[in-house]
Amino acid sequence: MKRIVEIRKESDYGSEKIHFVMKQEGFSVSQHVIQRILNEEKLTEPCEKRRGQRKYVRYQWPISNYMWHCDWTEYDGKQYIAFIDDRSRKIMAAGVFSNANKENTLFVFYQAMLINEVCPVIVLSDKGVQFFANIKNKQGERALSEFEQELNAIGIELWTSRRNHPQTNGKMEKWWHTMKNRKKKHPEETLQEFVKWYNEKRIHHALEYKTPEQAYVENM
Repeated sequence: MKRIVEIRKESDYGSEKIHFVMKQEGFSVSQHVIQRILNEEKLTEPCEKRRGQRKYVRYQWPISNYMWHCDWTEYDGKQYIAFIDDRSRKIMAAGVFSNANKENTLFVFYQAMLINEVCPVIVLSDKGVQFFANIKNKQGERALSEFEQELNAIGIELWTSRRNHPQTNGKMEKWWHTMKNRKKKHPEETLQEFVKWYNEKRIHHALEYKTPEQAYVENM
């Protein structure tokens, strides 16, 4: 029981991932027992609105660096931005600022390319003003944002998600949820420390229990 509690507090994993880790460490404990222990130790959060399992199709590109997702979010009075690889879910770069503007967007985007020595084929964003221009020029055509102009100059396409349809950028939304939950439990951890942990330590069910870094390298 002690090891189950330790894994939960270190990683915030659910019973399925804890079962996988325990099995890797040589322990034979069923997922049902793990869930019961988590409940008894009050390490799970009740979900009164939980519905039945929904069917869905996971869309992802077959290779790393084909598409990067990007988005801004606000947390605790600060603005966060991140670029995440679609195939591996690896965070290519992330930053925290006082303003969610186009300058900071481009700064983190170029940082992602420099750190990883690669650029994507496509960038997927929402229609936020940092990414997308919602105005028309004198010819009645949609004007290009500074971000889109920079992408075009490099030869990268900008795709945008539909309005009021965050599922299109679901990998990004899921990461923000993970980040915010982690910061509540580890407030002393910096954003870059969290990114390193997420990329190199946190396993994913969707990645066959690999870390984003492992999946990224395997699918290049």
